Amino acid sequence: MTGIWQIVVAEMVGSMILITFGFASIAATTLTQSYGRGSAWIAQGACWGLGLAIGLLAAISLGSGGHINPAVTVAFVAAGFLPMAEAPAYFAGQLMGGFVSGVLIWCLYLPHWSKTEDPVVKLACFGTVPAIRSIFANLAAETISFTFFVFGIFVILAAVPVENLVGIAFATGALLTAAYCATGGQTTCGYSVDLGTRLAHQVLPISGKGSSDWAYGWVPVLGPVLGGLIAAFFAGLLGLV
Repeated sequence: MTGIWQIVVAEMVGSMILITFGFASIAATTLTQSYGRGSAWIAQGACWGLGLAIGLLAAISLGSGGHINPAVTVAFVAAGFLPMAEAPAYFAGQLMGGFVSGVLIWCLYLPHWSKTEDPVVKLACFGTVPAIRSIFANLAAETISFTFFVFGIFVILAAVPVENLVGIAFATGALLTAAYCATGGQTTCGYSVDLGTRLAHQVLPISGKGSSDWAYGWVPVLGPVLGGLIAAFFAGLLGLV
């Protein structure tokens, strides 16, 4: 398997690992009868970070650049790290990985959906739900947090030898944990990874689910894309790329 299909499969597997760890941690800490219910916010952040680290290693090992996030792909294209022609393969793999993650999360917590009454809590296990719904503030939070996240990636890539994949992966995972935990006042996830899982929420027979809230779904897409572009601009300005 070579070329475009290798990228698709690699990004699908890496994204599936990241998103399954991440959203499953939200399910574990919020669903009514989960043993993890009420766990600290840091538990979710740690799962997102570790999921990213392992997902990156999986995707790179399988033959992609290890983006596993559409907004990172956009930033890398803007920074000249990736040819525009390869971007659709990355996007396709990421979307498929997200959808598979949604199915896995549904299966993992299958008996729990009927025991949790709040449909918003169920949606938060598949897609971004703002703590306080204020579109401008939510968009600003997604943009700012992702600017710092992607700028941090450029710093890591400039500082850590490319041969040290484990170091790069776990440094990036720690960066995501910090970014996630520091921006919890506005969003519960974000980072442009929930399109596939939100689609899974739409089509799966989840007991007692409500709306998939597509009216809000564009915010955690546009915000991270804007943040990635801003980060790429400043990384270029400062000579990191």
